[in-house]
Amino acid sequence: MSNVSSNDRIEDVAPGDLVVVDRGAGERPCKVVHVDRGDAGGSDVSAFRITFEDENAETFQLEMAAGTRVTRALESKWESTQSPTPHTEHP
Repeated sequence: MSNVSSNDRIEDVAPGDLVVVDRGAGERPCKVVHVDRGDAGGSDVSAFRITFEDENAETFQLEMAAGTRVTRALESKWESTQSPTPHTEHP
């Protein structure tokens, strides 16, 4: 993973991010598929349910307390062919 930040809060995580997760077999980067803020996105959130996809394309959910610090990489969004931003070269 490049462009890594190890000081982001779980509130900053969005689908497409790679987040380091330890499911008992060591830390591994997993792609965020969905973020459930539990209150329709309001400001008073105490926990987040995050759906991740691992390297085997298996999905799983973790609940994380608000304010939890995570290690994440943002480049996966921009390297994807599904990126909402067109990749064009400027002359």
